[in-house]
Amino acid sequence: MSVRAGILVTGTEVLTGRITDRNGPWISERLEELGVDVAHIMCVGDRPGDLDAALRFLAGEGMELIVTSGGLGPTADDLTAEVVGRFAGRDMVLDEGMEHKIAEILRSFARRYSFDENALRAANRKQALVPEGATTIDPAGTAPGLVVPASSCVVMVLPGPPGELHTMWPQALDTEPVRAVLER
Repeated sequence: MSVRAGILVTGTEVLTGRITDRNGPWISERLEELGVDVAHIMCVGDRPGDLDAALRFLAGEGMELIVTSGGLGPTADDLTAEVVGRFAGRDMVLDEGMEHKIAEILRSFARRYSFDENALRAANRKQALVPEGATTIDPAGTAPGLVVPASSCVVMVLPGPPGELHTMWPQALDTEPVRAVLER
């Protein structure tokens, strides 16, 4: 029997149709190439309760792997990492190494656009808050990806911009928790 997976696309802009979901089908194709049985593709807005309910639904349906897309930015409505951490029963902790990587990315951005580097860094600090024990994936933009083991499944947390997601996909697959699921 093959591994079962669910895909959870987050973002009110996707839910309302302002942006077309390209990530759900792309992730589904990649998983199917690996022999994974994709059972669900869901889309929820940027509401913590809806995201949590969708995660619980997918876990309750026996998904061994859940892949999320979106909700990793620096704004107040980007709550995917926090909701996944709570779903997995893990406290959020500051990953200082990731904070430094994000600061380096922002440094050149701040110079190029004449932004206050310290203000930009403070605004993006939340992106370095990760569920305790999660495996981090180096950002292709400013948002790191995460692989978070939960009690009944593993959750891959990836950014919404397709170019960033595609770049980070191989590294996410190469994490120990995801490899362990895929080897079943």
